[in-house]
Amino acid sequence: MLNSNKPLSGKVLAAIGGEALAVTTRNISGLKILTREDLERIHEASVRVLEETGMVFQSRRALDLFARHGAKVSDNTVYLNKKLIEEALGQCPANIKWRARNSKHSVEIGQGLHVQAGGGSVYIEDLVQGRRPGKLEDFANIQKLYQSSQVIDIAGFTPVDTADVKPEHKHLLMQYEILKHTDKPVHGHVCGGRQADQMLDMIEIVFGEEDLLKKHHVMGLSINTISPLLFGEEQLETLFAYVNRSQIIIAAPMAIGGVSAPLSHVGMTVLVNAEILAMITLIQLINPGNPVIIGPSSSFADLRTGAYSAGIPDGMLHLITQIQLSKEFYNIPTRVLSGACDSKVTDAQAGFETMQNLMLSILGGADLIAHACGVLDGLMTISYEKILIDEELIRRAIYLKERPVSVTDEALSIDIIKEVGPGGSYLMHESVFNNCRDLFQFDVSDTGNYAEWKRAGSRDIVQRANELYLERLAAAPESLLAPEHEQALTAYLEKAKI
Repeated sequence: MLNSNKPLSGKVLAAIGGEALAVTTRNISGLKILTREDLERIHEASVRVLEETGMVFQSRRALDLFARHGAKVSDNTVYLNKKLIEEALGQCPANIKWRARNSKHSVEIGQGLHVQAGGGSVYIEDLVQGRRPGKLEDFANIQKLYQSSQVIDIAGFTPVDTADVKPEHKHLLMQYEILKHTDKPVHGHVCGGRQADQMLDMIEIVFGEEDLLKKHHVMGLSINTISPLLFGEEQLETLFAYVNRSQIIIAAPMAIGGVSAPLSHVGMTVLVNAEILAMITLIQLINPGNPVIIGPSSSFADLRTGAYSAGIPDGMLHLITQIQLSKEFYNIPTRVLSGACDSKVTDAQAGFETMQNLMLSILGGADLIAHACGVLDGLMTISYEKILIDEELIRRAIYLKERPVSVTDEALSIDIIKEVGPGGSYLMHESVFNNCRDLFQFDVSDTGNYAEWKRAGSRDIVQRANELYLERLAAAPESLLAPEHEQALTAYLEKAKI
């Protein structure tokens, strides 16, 4: 339960008014499920899966690379040995600096908690227009919200599909909108090798630095396997593009327990971990020392229907075991899918499922939480209003995890209690006045009395979030690009036949 002299994160300082407290702190301890012996057994089981069952790689480049380094290759199946796997694990850095265009937004993954934007949704939802296919304008709007967020550290990704853009142009126009509206660290998306290289070219243009990608990690990418134990061609070609240019890979299997993975919580972890180890081995064979984040996105099925469930508690039991394995056994930064839910609308179910996943991910010790804001319907939909609501949920969870509780003479407050005395009031006492900003500060929650709420229009939290997100969009700058970079990007897009 004790964690002495732990520095407060920036998000906690923001939550309590921005002032550091120079005290010895006690914080809520992290969650642990497994012992060291348990972690060892899971690792050995994962290695055995790769030795005996193997993993399919749908890429001749990958197969040849494995064969040259002594792995057994039969048709498209690679059988890895323990020596190759553990050599690769030893080459992964424990901390990763993810550089932003604006240096004040750069982050170090492995040092404190960071928040990544959502990705993979097909539909966008808001209070006025309801649920509908996403468009490029929605994609750009969400990047603007990420930029103005005090919670989200990593922008980009694919928060919503752009149904109004030709498939062959999506990666280019999405990357343009990302670079136009945010100067935070950028997360890309799987789109094939050539397209990935084009996205990396574009980020080099806006940084305007020679040999940028050789010197700095400025883009990251989540890559899913096809569970069980298959790695697809498009994913592999994108991986090669990023790793050949020394950029960050998030190894993110998205298995479904009971469908594409065992139903056992530990069995799920063994399978998912085997896929992660295979991906890490390939990455380190391509470019030794390349940064990797272990980032499982797996959960379980609702076996009444066979459908993936983002809100089932069992998913978090699996993810906490993977966090332990990544951080305690491999010493590699970890990211988990944290803010998703199964609810179709922003309602009470969305709230309790999202908070369940966020709270457990943060208490479990994740370095990076993903899909953290706005997600509904098992990742299918993203809500403008829920982005803002989830920002407050994240701030609450971080506050509870990291807010210090000090036991000092001053904190014991004996003199204050004596001064106020029985039946007195602390409300006007100078100690309350001087420290009133130490408590959590609300964003969208309503904490007034019923009469005040009624007079203000009886607005619920979704209505309040709707008003706030529109205010943030209205305040967003038209572009964060320098004119010369805007011109260079436009020329690049024209050359790419946009």
